[in-house]
Amino acid sequence: MTFVTKTRNTFLLASILFVSGTASAQNWIDMGPFPPDGSVTLSTHGIAVDAEGKVWIDQFVKTIALDMNGDTLRDASGNPFESGPIHVYNPDGTLAMNPIHILGDDTLGTFPDNPFVGGMKTDPDGNVIVALRHPSLDGLLYRLNHQTGEVMDRFVTTGYSLASPGIDSRGNFYYANVGAPGSGIGISDPSFTFLGLVTDTVKFGIGRNLEVSADGNTVYWANSVATQVPGLIKFTRPDEFSPYSTSFSSDPDTTGIVHPGLTSESSTRHPTTGHVWFGHAKDCCGSAADSTKYTFLSWYGIDPATDEIVDSLNFNLPIPYTNENTRAIGFSSDGQLAYVGLFATSGQPTVKKFMRSDATSIQRDPVEIPDGFTLSQNYPNPFNPQTKIEFEMKDGGFATLKVYDVLGREVATLVDEHLVAGKYTATFNAANTLSSGTYVYQLDVAGHRLSGKMTLVK
Repeated sequence: MTFVTKTRNTFLLASILFVSGTASAQNWIDMGPFPPDGSVTLSTHGIAVDAEGKVWIDQFVKTIALDMNGDTLRDASGNPFESGPIHVYNPDGTLAMNPIHILGDDTLGTFPDNPFVGGMKTDPDGNVIVALRHPSLDGLLYRLNHQTGEVMDRFVTTGYSLASPGIDSRGNFYYANVGAPGSGIGISDPSFTFLGLVTDTVKFGIGRNLEVSADGNTVYWANSVATQVPGLIKFTRPDEFSPYSTSFSSDPDTTGIVHPGLTSESSTRHPTTGHVWFGHAKDCCGSAADSTKYTFLSWYGIDPATDEIVDSLNFNLPIPYTNENTRAIGFSSDGQLAYVGLFATSGQPTVKKFMRSDATSIQRDPVEIPDGFTLSQNYPNPFNPQTKIEFEMKDGGFATLKVYDVLGREVATLVDEHLVAGKYTATFNAANTLSSGTYVYQLDVAGHRLSGKMTLVK
């Protein structure tokens, strides 16, 4: 490839039991479909959140695309678009500007060439980068002004189509092809001037995305829909002046694969933690047994310094899993909101909004030794915005302490880990996440399930 340029009544109990089976991990609160009317039901191919918090969403469908009014979109010759336009929403879900059909010289989804969006990211200035796949022409990267939607500049690469690119904190771009075995990963500066290669050979099979650490010294290629060794291929360098290296090979036992079995089709970097996030798609195309370590329709936050999973969230699809794929993710600039999108969901809303919970700290009494399992009334109660919840466990084991609203929806996870025997106090802070009302907190540990009610008054 050449580079050019997570005391109650029976109903509530049933609701809690249902929801807890599909709850989001860690401390992400599922805010439901985005926009709230659930109008985005076509397959999502890209999400980006710009400097003002506006959410850019692209939808893709193979035969016909509809705009938000349900009208068939057609090009100047009367042919139906095969790919939907880019819609831009305010954080409340209202449209922020007219749908974007045209990027420079390219009209999205027109026949016969049918260029379509292969991923979107936000650059350090908060503008939106769109990777355009073009079946018959070169791969294209467009930079769109986040205030106007206008094209600022364009980068051309030769090859079939671009994967969703990575962008480091300085605005350098890292990009590769989706479907050409043996192609490489290139780097360009913010002005799209070619800087060099991460590698001239990255994969065999197909991958749809790559991600990069803030400093640019760690690059992950998602060898996702591949016939062999799916997972993240990791390339590293000691500093920006040194070449990248990897121990990856075509051998399934290679040490160059990070998180083998993680079949990712979307990724981004969290703007405040620097963690790189990858979505786990369906088990397909020869995925390794290691894929059972990951939950379908989940995104995982990985610390690039250690390669450890440090956070996660799940789409919580309301119907059984069939053919959905985790195809898009974007964070607000403060890292408190996440927007995730699915590909191929048969009429279900394909985009959801999540809010980061301010929930929790937990402390263990180093002296007291419990003789049973108890969960105390929270104090103060009512509370605003912070309260403490004490519980005791005479034996060690895996414990969860979660908070639910009156409809049984999980709104916070305070504890989700293995604890030794002891007395604990969890502090719950609802300052930025919950509205006034009654909530249920539930402790599950060592086969025991205990619960209590608490009231938030703001």
